[in-house]
Parts: sequence; C-alpha cells; structure tokens
Amino acid sequence: MLSQNEIKLINSLKIKKYRKKYLEFIAEGDKIIKELIDEGMEVVHIFAINDNFIHQKCRIISESDLNKITALQHHHNSFAVFKIPIIDVSINSNEWSLVLDDIQDPGNMGTIIRTCDWFGIKQIFCSDGCVDAYNPKVVQASMASVGRVNVIETDIEQLFMEHDLPVYGAVLNGENYRVQSYEQKGFILIGNEGHGIRESLHAKINFPITIPKNGKAESLNAGIATALILDKLA
Repeated sequence: MLSQNEIKLINSLKIKKYRKKYLEFIAEGDKIIKELIDEGMEVVHIFAINDNFIHQKCRIISESDLNKITALQHHHNSFAVFKIPIIDVSINSNEWSLVLDDIQDPGNMGTIIRTCDWFGIKQIFCSDGCVDAYNPKVVQASMASVGRVNVIETDIEQLFMEHDLPVYGAVLNGENYRVQSYEQKGFILIGNEGHGIRESLHAKINFPITIPKNGKAESLNAGIATALILDKLA
C-alpha cells in the first residue's frame, strides 16, 4: 500500500518544477520501463499490480493505488520513477543536432524525440519555452527514446553564438529542403507549432529551408516537418 506522502510526492512529478526539484520523472508500462532500464536509467521505484515485472526495486500495489498515481487515462500494469540523468553536453561538428524553439505540445515533443532516435540524432537542444522531455506525456509518446537521445534545455541564441556551426532553419520562404545542400553539418532549427521560429532567431539562420506545399494548410506539424528533414539528411 502506498502512503499518502508517497502518493503526494509521485503526483508532484507530473509538474515540471517538481521534476526539476527532485530530478525525477515517471514512466508507465512494462515495455517503456524495461527499455529505460536497459538504457541505464537509474530506477528510484517500480510499482506493479502483479508479479510479472521482475526487478529488485519492484513493489506490488493495488489497482486502486495505481489509479491514484497514474498520469494516463487508462493505467498500465506497471509504473516507475526514474532519476533524470545529468547530461554531459558536447557539440560535435561531424554530427547533426536538432534545436527546438518553443515546441509546446507533449505529443509533438515525444514524436520528435522518437524520430531523432530513429534517424540517429543524438542531441536535441530546447528553448526554455519547450515542454520538457520528462513530461509524462512526452515520455509515453517517445516510447523510451528519451533514454537514448540527450535532450538539453538551453538558451538557443547563446548556443548559436558559442558554436560556429551552420544553422538550417525550417521557415515558410526558404530553399526547398530537397535541393538544399547539406555539405556542412550543424544545427537543424524547428520552430513553434503555431508561430514558427521566433523573430530574434531568424538572423542566426544561415540556410533557411522550406518544405514546399501543394495544399492550403497554414503550417505543417512540427513532428512531421522534423521527420521529413531528418529523412533527407539520412
């Protein structure tokens, strides 16, 4: 049985400021939890409603207790608390890095992290206006890819000033992304779902690129745009 203090602490991890305070996050479901463990993520607690999950830190709890801590509409059979890893940031001029400006939808963020994992992008830099990578909905949408891709919250303008690498920015009036030359690796910049890349960052873009459209949609989903561009790079 979970104590009221345990329930209160675990539920606080659904809020960003408490994830930052305790440096912990939650994940749900056998597959995601096992993959995060396999990737070396440090386990704090595992809770399950049956004995199918074998781990030294696993506690059997009631379905009623699981309902009190789940972040999902329909809970899985297992629930875990992990330590947020301390990431050693390094920029390699021979590798691509993705930069996200104020991506706010958890589903988009999780999809982007998973897409980066698929295409071998090891680092994502996020503005402080982005939904954080350890939001429960992001963790679920990433399908454990958050354990394989480094996601770093940073000052984007400072990042670009400190590293003399080309910035390829996804905008509405740039070069067709299919014909753009990508000879020198650097940063791929993706903007907010509704407003695109903030005005102050446009001056930092060396190569504005565009995914051409044939229809009338105002904009393209940030996750889809990322996937198309990374597929081109691959």
